[in-house]
Amino acid sequence: MLVFNKKNFLDRDDLNEDDFIKISLSPDNILVPDLHNNLPGKSVWLPANKSIITDILKKEDLKTYFGMPAQLTSDFSDLIEKMLRKKILNSVSLTKKAGSLSIGMDAIKAQLIDKKHCLIITAKGAKSLPRNSVFTCKSVSCFENLFDEIELEQSTGKHKVKYVGIFSKSFKKTIQVDLNKLKGFINNH
Repeated sequence: MLVFNKKNFLDRDDLNEDDFIKISLSPDNILVPDLHNNLPGKSVWLPANKSIITDILKKEDLKTYFGMPAQLTSDFSDLIEKMLRKKILNSVSLTKKAGSLSIGMDAIKAQLIDKKHCLIITAKGAKSLPRNSVFTCKSVSCFENLFDEIELEQSTGKHKVKYVGIFSKSFKKTIQVDLNKLKGFINNH
């Protein structure tokens, strides 16, 4: 489903802007992902799902909407996935600089005792978080197997990073929105 007008998100209860990726037309008629929602001009919102985006891009709907043939890179969906990864990892790095990041399972457990909200990112290949534990309460969100250990190492500046915990409510919300979008690309190959 394409959303052609941002007002649709306000008018319809079944649409949530956080579940969509904004695509804008650049001055040189190239469609570009606008993950920061700051590009001017005509835009369209596509569901954060790799297979749906691939299907939509094959149709004429976008050409008709933009009134001209818009050019696409051949790996448009891959570009969106890479940009989402980079945005999330940069946010993790910023969270660390702000002092709202815990690295490692023991540090995360210690912080969970004092804090109410937490977002935990687990690297691929790391042991899954135990079910029916402190990690499964309503205020804790867990995302597993979206990043390699090396990616988390680079964003935190530490070695052997398998678990990171974000303990800032504002960082948690923005990163979680992007993580949900990234899941739409990872889980729908």
